[in-house]
Amino acid sequence: MSEMGNNRMIIVSELIRKKILGIITSEEQKELERWLADSPRYRELLEKYERPEFLASFDPEKDRMEAEEAYEKWTNTGKQKSGKKIIFLKRWSVAAALVALVGLSSFFFYWIMERRALQNRIYTERLMDDNLPEINETQADALLLTADGKRIPMNQSKSVMTVSAEAIKQGEQLITEEKDNSPEVVYNTLKILRGKQFKMQLSDGTKVWLNSDSEITFPNRFDGPDRMVSVKGELLFEVTEDKAHPFIVNTEHGVVRVLGTAFNVHCYDDETPMITLVRGKIRYSLGSQSVELTPGQQCRVNDDRLTVVNVDTYEYTAWVDEVITFKNKRLEELMNILGRLYDVTIAYEEPSLKELPFTGAFKQYEQLDEIIRMIEESGLIHIDRKGQEILVRK
Repeated sequence: MSEMGNNRMIIVSELIRKKILGIITSEEQKELERWLADSPRYRELLEKYERPEFLASFDPEKDRMEAEEAYEKWTNTGKQKSGKKIIFLKRWSVAAALVALVGLSSFFFYWIMERRALQNRIYTERLMDDNLPEINETQADALLLTADGKRIPMNQSKSVMTVSAEAIKQGEQLITEEKDNSPEVVYNTLKILRGKQFKMQLSDGTKVWLNSDSEITFPNRFDGPDRMVSVKGELLFEVTEDKAHPFIVNTEHGVVRVLGTAFNVHCYDDETPMITLVRGKIRYSLGSQSVELTPGQQCRVNDDRLTVVNVDTYEYTAWVDEVITFKNKRLEELMNILGRLYDVTIAYEEPSLKELPFTGAFKQYEQLDEIIRMIEESGLIHIDRKGQEILVRK
């Protein structure tokens, strides 16, 4: 393979890596689209790596070993031909060896994972050294705002972020640490950026899933008669049971009081607030109004009035499984979901289009253009996309 071909492979691999990690710039996205237009093979690889089932089934350890064997075989071949010890290898040459001996698909995956590991090491080093420059927050998936004023960028990971009185960790990585043996109660805030999701575990063992463009303010430890957090956006809770210490969720639209249960809080600023109970029992309060919910019920807030309806809870919690389902949902609500997931802005040619009802389902992180195509197949609307801007018209 020529050096020009090697250079092209490295460039495309780096662009694909950034695309998968969600840190690609608009200019890089345009460059990647040009490469994909020229090569269906590159497009197939990108689509392959964006499928959740690929990462779930891929054996990175096996692939790493194959790539290292290929590298070793190539370097040994080089020594035999030249009779000299190879001190330094250009990145292009390594790429050529990996492509030739383990295949294009394995090379792409190896390159992407190697760069991801490097990025994670850089994140860790920066967290441990305050003298290093700050990470560009636009490259993060979430921001942890600590009680002492620090802004710590967080990356999505299969490891859950866990909170205790002594420290905040993600997997084995230490994010913050309390030096005091008897730490005071302090509150931190976790903000999830648009197009991202996060999972965390509070100090009492309660599990929290945070949807795109959401946030939670939580203590390092619960102290007192209540376990209290404040939220915005959309979050799913699995609350650890503790009858002596009720779990309290504060929103701008009311308060949820819990003993031990699973429920979804939907409280984006521009949408109808909804509390959906999956199991257990909760009480929702707004001013002097108060309602108790049983599993399968949802409380909605309209004009500061509480309304309880029966719903299919999966429609409102499927986002945790990376699935979006909707039944007779207003187009504006559906497009708001897409706006948060893909970080796009939505405009309408006519306000009446917002009220059109839609029913269906799609997997999160499908190609946005594919989802747009499916919506357009209804025959009710046309959708024009220009970069990160979308116009809905008749």
